[in-house]
Amino acid sequence: MALGFAMLGVTLFWFVESFYPLGRRARLVLNLLAFVIYALFVVLLLRNEIVTDVRRGTDGGIDFGITPFATALSAFHYLFEGIALVLLVRNAAWRTHRPLLIGALIVTVTTVAALLSPAISVQTYTIAIGALFMAYEVVKQQLFSPMVQLNQHLEAEVERRTTELAQSLEVQERVRSELAAARTIQLSLLPHTTPTLPNIKVAGSSIPAKEVGGDFFAYHTYADGRLGVAVGDVSGKGIPAALLMALALNTFETLVDTYHDQGDLLEACNLSLAPRMMQSRQNAAFLSVVLDGRNYEAQVANAGLIAPLLWRGGQVQYVESFGLPLGAMHGASYTEQVVALQPGDSLLLVSDGIVEAMNGGDELWGFERLEAAFRAHGGGEPVAIVDALVGAVRGFVGDVAQHDDMTVVALQICPPC
Repeated sequence: MALGFAMLGVTLFWFVESFYPLGRRARLVLNLLAFVIYALFVVLLLRNEIVTDVRRGTDGGIDFGITPFATALSAFHYLFEGIALVLLVRNAAWRTHRPLLIGALIVTVTTVAALLSPAISVQTYTIAIGALFMAYEVVKQQLFSPMVQLNQHLEAEVERRTTELAQSLEVQERVRSELAAARTIQLSLLPHTTPTLPNIKVAGSSIPAKEVGGDFFAYHTYADGRLGVAVGDVSGKGIPAALLMALALNTFETLVDTYHDQGDLLEACNLSLAPRMMQSRQNAAFLSVVLDGRNYEAQVANAGLIAPLLWRGGQVQYVESFGLPLGAMHGASYTEQVVALQPGDSLLLVSDGIVEAMNGGDELWGFERLEAAFRAHGGGEPVAIVDALVGAVRGFVGDVAQHDDMTVVALQICPPC
């Protein structure tokens, strides 16, 4: 019994310590102590010095005594049981490993009761019950704990992803708000009113592919009654293009009254813009047209934009004009073309987003459709011309997302009042 108690105490300690590990040094000391106790018991067993005075008892059973040394060694059983209980209490086992605590208490109470009254017959059953509680803790850890841990991991992952999503939505909302503000600012740079001049009608529209874009158009009314129109298309889209669009537009408005020749005007604009645009590897296609309604002529200078189209009597032709985009090269040269006009003539200025509009079959709207649409509607009011062309492009692309900014400006020379 002494040997059994000693082994039971050490076993209980090992079992509890597997749930609440001790430090490396403490574990080593206690394991060495347990090994010494076991070794001493084995020596005593081999020398037959554990049990003494074996005899027939008065009740017909067998009585025996235990040597003092064996009794002293069995006392270590309570030392290891005590350490096991300390570990359970220190780690608040009633919260996390309640079956383990109950099983350990049953085993401890049973061994103490056996010391006080060895003849209690229920000891065998209570030890088994305590062992069952502890076995249940092991089963729970092996089967249920991984599931609990997995569930906790999933809950933590869901919480983390929810937080990330909330932060992402917050960032998206802030970006959306900033883009809306940028769009408002950019739209404020485009014409809000249409100039009213003798013998000249004009209308324009610019549709960005994103919240903000790189296309623009502008009007300028000269003191002598002429109308200046500029159409630009900065390479790229989005915020970078919008910033350079504002820079190009500001440069044009600053220099437009300084130069009568539109080729000279574009050279001056290029001289100002090239250092910045070449640094950012961007450029701006730019078309400047000055319409003189009294002398029936147009001054045209082009820096890489689609050449203007002239409608006259149901026929359409291009006003041949060309040049490198602004910012493409330092010292680029531009030439002004002077075009004689007649009452009823219309001019159409477009950015490349019009001819490069693409439908679901990857087919471009193209120059032929542009010419045909202008031929069909060029005799109408400028507003009607712009609406007809934009409507034709949108009807062609259908539900396909717009991939480039689109700008259209129509001008018309009217007969004298």
